[in-house]
Amino acid sequence: MRAQYILAAVGSMLLVPGAAAAATSPVSALAALPGPVALRAPGAVTPVAGLTMTTNDRGRTTWHDLVAATGRGYCLAQKESGYRWMGSYGANARGATEDLDLDRLVEKDGTATLERTRVHFDPPSGTITATGRSQVELKEIARTPAGVVVWAYREERAIVVLAKRVVGGVESHQIGSAETGVPFVSVDGCPFAGARLDARKPEAGAFVQLTGALPAQGTGKDKVLPKFIVDASLSRVARDPEPLLAVRVRVHE
Repeated sequence: MRAQYILAAVGSMLLVPGAAAAATSPVSALAALPGPVALRAPGAVTPVAGLTMTTNDRGRTTWHDLVAATGRGYCLAQKESGYRWMGSYGANARGATEDLDLDRLVEKDGTATLERTRVHFDPPSGTITATGRSQVELKEIARTPAGVVVWAYREERAIVVLAKRVVGGVESHQIGSAETGVPFVSVDGCPFAGARLDARKPEAGAFVQLTGALPAQGTGKDKVLPKFIVDASLSRVARDPEPLLAVRVRVHE
């Protein structure tokens, strides 16, 4: 059933017209994101680099808003039933404490790096605290003439594929549950986003998809809004010495 699911998803994308780019990479070529290095919390628990918090009274409720510095490559992320990427996040003062990932995509001297800061958000006290930090060098898997670049890295028992200008997607169904079904990728105000491939049993196969939008081309009646689709799959057959990550990018108008 898993193999049929993957083939059906890939097959549906073959019907989409447009230029394409495809590439594969052995999983061993992907760097792994290490566990976060604990940060010593200062006496004042704010500020957190790349993240600001404002507090407003809304009648009988006090509301805290967290805003990531998206213009500098920061984005807030949550991983529950599916991957949620957010430029901002809020909770009232009665909300439960929670931990968020503050991710930053940095490109410098031909190298892309993902920097992650673990942030503890405590609405009752109105504080945010950076509790840990880690980073990983991203492996470029595919690049199209239109400028769509797909990166990947390993994280725990998953492989994460990333791209800029993503607007949504779906993760491998193994990450979901009977209650949530296939986990979706939601994106709200982030300059980049990604999806997780379950890497625990590569011989069973795993598939994810990301969709995105490129800058508008032309003006008036000639204006077009190019879109792109990233299909990524993980597999291993008997002849493969190790699992392979395959990425296909299609750009169409």
